[in-house]
Amino acid sequence: MVTAVILGCLLLPFLLVGGTLALFWRRRRRSILRWSLISYLVLVFLVIFVIGPPLLAWSLIHAGTRPPDRQLRDSPADYQVQFEDVVFDAQDNVRLSGWFIPPTGKSAVIICAHGLFRNRIEVLPRIMALAKAGYGALLYDSRSHGTSDKAMVSLGYYEKNDILGAMQYIERRYEDAAEQPKIVLMGVSMGAVAVLEAAAETRGYAALILDSPFSSLRDTVIDHSWLFLKMPRYLFPPIFLFWFQHFAKFDPSRVDSHKALQRIQPVPILFIASKGDFRIRPGVAQSLYAEAQAPVKKLEVFGPEVTHGAAARLHPRAYSSLILGFLEKALAGGESGAPDAVKSTSAAGGYPR
Repeated sequence: MVTAVILGCLLLPFLLVGGTLALFWRRRRRSILRWSLISYLVLVFLVIFVIGPPLLAWSLIHAGTRPPDRQLRDSPADYQVQFEDVVFDAQDNVRLSGWFIPPTGKSAVIICAHGLFRNRIEVLPRIMALAKAGYGALLYDSRSHGTSDKAMVSLGYYEKNDILGAMQYIERRYEDAAEQPKIVLMGVSMGAVAVLEAAAETRGYAALILDSPFSSLRDTVIDHSWLFLKMPRYLFPPIFLFWFQHFAKFDPSRVDSHKALQRIQPVPILFIASKGDFRIRPGVAQSLYAEAQAPVKKLEVFGPEVTHGAAARLHPRAYSSLILGFLEKALAGGESGAPDAVKSTSAAGGYPR
């Protein structure tokens, strides 16, 4: 009985307050609903147009390696490949960490750049078959990724300095050698765009390998705004890009794969894409392929089961065969005749036999 009285006393205030609110709600329901809707719409407006764009722009510029990749501990030693831990400076003096694999049978070194939120381990399996075939390689953590120094992330504009610094490192390393190895530039996603941007500003490379490059910074922001955030394609992106330019200190229109492609030296180029890539549609690589003025060029489109940048993971043998076959042709001086002679768009990948 005592317990029931105590519980009743404790519940009485809640019952009184609940009854009062119910009566108020019944009388003021329409007014409350109206103001709730107005408040919700104001909140949505603030998130989409006021708070969200600068917050996301700042977050992207200060991005780094995603947590799952930070836990990875793979190295060339796991593939029984000899390597050195190296540190070198990007062209704008950002300190970068990497692995150098000396060439053992081929007079060529592949400089390989990973994608956004990843680190050098992303490209490690892609390079191991090449290293075992005798090619040298330089794999590194892009600025603000892995164990490299912090610096602004820009989806290619500042990352081109990482590529240029890597090239200078190779050139210095072999400056006393009788014959410098040929340099091949290779990148995945953001790394592929950084390769193009760097190639447009320098010379001295023998071939380019571009895996899943995006069209331009503006286009990829528009596409990803809807794909991941479900933000209006032509309302949110301009505001985001305004803040991105404000924080990153450069005009986003300067990152454009099509424009960069027109300024590179005429060397063999391999474009890699996949039908299952909903982030960067294969039409981007197909368009770049059509525009490329190269003595030898090749386009490989993997099948619908391959998502963004996943061709090497899902089809490792076909991917390795593709690159080895391309390098054999490209570094031998290419073939005479029309560049289109080496075009391929097979669904499963692999170099045509």
